[in-house]
Amino acid sequence: MSPRRERGVVGSPILVGAVTVLAVIVAVFLAYNANNGLPFVPSYSLHVQVADASELTHGAEVHLGGSLVGFVDSVQAERAPSGQPYALLGLKLNRSIGRLPTDSMFTIRLKGSIGQKYLAIDEGHSTHTYPNGAIVPLRYTGATVDLDQVLSMFDQPTRRGVTASTIGFSDGLAGRGIAVNDAIGAFVPLLTNLEPVARNLASPESDLGGFFRGLEAFAGALAPVASPQANLFVALDQTFRALASVSTPFLQQTISDTPPAFQSVIAAAPVTRPFLTDTAALFGELRPGFATLKQSAPVLADAFAVGARNLPGTAALNARLVSLSRSLQSYTQNLAVQQGLDRLTRTASSLKEPLAFLTPVQSSCNYVTLFLRNTASLLSENTSSGTSLRFSLVAIDDVLGGEAVPSSRPYTTPVNQPRSEHGPLHVNPYPNTASPGQPAECEAGNEPYSGAAAVIGNVSGNQGLSTETTTAPTETKTGSQR
Repeated sequence: MSPRRERGVVGSPILVGAVTVLAVIVAVFLAYNANNGLPFVPSYSLHVQVADASELTHGAEVHLGGSLVGFVDSVQAERAPSGQPYALLGLKLNRSIGRLPTDSMFTIRLKGSIGQKYLAIDEGHSTHTYPNGAIVPLRYTGATVDLDQVLSMFDQPTRRGVTASTIGFSDGLAGRGIAVNDAIGAFVPLLTNLEPVARNLASPESDLGGFFRGLEAFAGALAPVASPQANLFVALDQTFRALASVSTPFLQQTISDTPPAFQSVIAAAPVTRPFLTDTAALFGELRPGFATLKQSAPVLADAFAVGARNLPGTAALNARLVSLSRSLQSYTQNLAVQQGLDRLTRTASSLKEPLAFLTPVQSSCNYVTLFLRNTASLLSENTSSGTSLRFSLVAIDDVLGGEAVPSSRPYTTPVNQPRSEHGPLHVNPYPNTASPGQPAECEAGNEPYSGAAAVIGNVSGNQGLSTETTTAPTETKTGSQR
């Protein structure tokens, strides 16, 4: 080989310089993007909703248990469906931490009293975890109070107030050193008795930390409605100011009369309880009527409007009605009339049970209408002097074993004479008519007939509530009715 080739690649200054420059560029690139994650290294991504990003920027660190586990990849402004704005943080975390439980807390904190901020993760204990790319809800995030926010409370009016309070305390304590010493000495028993109380509060069973966390959550819930609450107290101040003007003697008298009123209500409650019970039952029965008011109210309004227009024309009738009422009043004061009304009342009372028994005869079975119609048909044969009664003769033949001769049992048609005109006895003197104490049945006129056996009394089975339907008579052109 020649001496030139023996030097190889290492012997070329240009190539060595190029490789060195490339290595430096790669090192600078990796150092510059160290906070954005190394290339080709897989990460665990999460999206965290926070009410306020609190100056958290791209590339901010994410810590878990004090260790750096990732960085903030993006910060975007979003808006909830309710219209509330919030910030959405995109996190890139190391795969080594695994999946985070769904009850983990994410808090924006300061690295020091002032300076750069980072996102701290307080790992939870839930068995459910966030998958890659999941969104952490707003209720699991928070932020610490910055020092500048604390110091901003001490504005000029507050500083003047603190100064005035300090001067007032100093003036109040001036010349009272002995009394202060005595008070400090009296605090010794207080601290002695406070020790077991503090021990109980420090016990894990007391969960004092949980109390303060709950208080924090309560204050956090009140923060969005602080302005309406302030307006509420302003309105309450106005209300109580108005009440103060009538507190004496009106409110004072009302408060004084309230205990006797309550005592009266308690004493009268047993007496009024039946009335309240009946009132509740009445309104329960009126509920279906109230439900129809939507349709009936316009009709009633029209009726009242028509009545108001026609009322002046009834003045003369109303005057006669008043005179008639006065005459009836003097008439009813007559002793004979009162005795007659008393007997009429007794008669109506005695007819109550028979009418209750006979009402279903017509209302359910239509027997009264059928009887009157058949009675009219019975007298429908015209003669020269009026109408005649129609009837059919029912003769009883002298058949052996029949009802015309003495017999030890009801007659039945012989088996060898199935079409014989002499059938067995069927009689039902007290049929069911759906009256009280009877089955809901219109038995009269609906009894079945059997030529094989005699039936005396009510037949077996229910014959239903169906009878012949009657209609009102109609007039013909000649004026006759049918």
